[in-house]
Amino acid sequence: MKAFFILASIGTGLAIGGCKPAKTETPKAIPAVSLSKKTTEAELAIVTLTPESEKRLGIATVATRREKTELTRTYGGELILPLGRAVAGAAGGSKSIYSLLPSMTAAELMRAAELQLDAEGQIAAAKVQLEGAQLVFKRAEELVSNKAGIGRSVDDARTQMRLAESALHTAQERRALLGASIFDAAKGGQLWVRVPVYVGELSSINAAAPASVGVLGRGGKQPALAAAPVAVPFSATTNPLITELFFEIKADSAAAPADLRPGMKVEVSLALQGSEESLVAPAAGVLYDIHGNTWLYESLGEQAYTRRRVEVRRIVGANAILARGPSVGAKIVTDGAAELFGTEFGAGK
Repeated sequence: MKAFFILASIGTGLAIGGCKPAKTETPKAIPAVSLSKKTTEAELAIVTLTPESEKRLGIATVATRREKTELTRTYGGELILPLGRAVAGAAGGSKSIYSLLPSMTAAELMRAAELQLDAEGQIAAAKVQLEGAQLVFKRAEELVSNKAGIGRSVDDARTQMRLAESALHTAQERRALLGASIFDAAKGGQLWVRVPVYVGELSSINAAAPASVGVLGRGGKQPALAAAPVAVPFSATTNPLITELFFEIKADSAAAPADLRPGMKVEVSLALQGSEESLVAPAAGVLYDIHGNTWLYESLGEQAYTRRRVEVRRIVGANAILARGPSVGAKIVTDGAAELFGTEFGAGK
């Protein structure tokens, strides 16, 4: 009986074991992004995307090219008030004396404002004097015509009227020398840019060409403003090795930052004489690492991309002028470059 029970148990165990289902393996998911092993800068990591990931990131590329570009050089500048405008209503539309000395400190601006107010008061007083002299002259002529006066009184009245006219003309000219009202100039929508330049570099600068003005520290976050050259007879600086160039910008244009004000420091890109052939790439694809190095992503085909170190000489509109970079015709990533950068270093995972 005991032997029968053991055999039955063994048979039952074999039967149960025979009914156990076979183990199945779960298929591995295909990663959306894969990275090759990093070695040296000459063999940087290759970021490989799936077609779906590439479409989702909206990757777009533009080929590098060589083209003729204008030479430029960047200088520091300062925004100032445009005090060289003609005064409305001034005799002959005279220009301001501050067109000769446009660079003034805050204390000098306040002093100029005081002088302008005094000159306007002198004009008002001269007008009153002229009106009184004209009334005296008219009254003297009426008395003579009615045979109640003498001719000498008419001559005296005429002389006083001429003197009053001369005094008014002098007051108006004195006011014209002080330029447009400083408070109106501050609200006129226009600002001048004062750019100190070493005299040894002046011959290489095309001072008649427009300049490009940008606010310091904002890089490519805001578009540069076009600035037209302003003719100033001579520089106001006392340094014999420095001359000053002046340009005018429209501070009320749609592209101008809302916080532009006199005294603000700006960077000014001045055109140089001549041009050269340069390597051009899309500025939208330029990336900066934590060390300030500049990079572009180049498409290797088949959803594969790699970083290329570049040396940016300057940014002109939508183009980056490169001193060193990929070969001509290389497909550079514009849209999606930041996402590739984050994917390579883990931020996008």
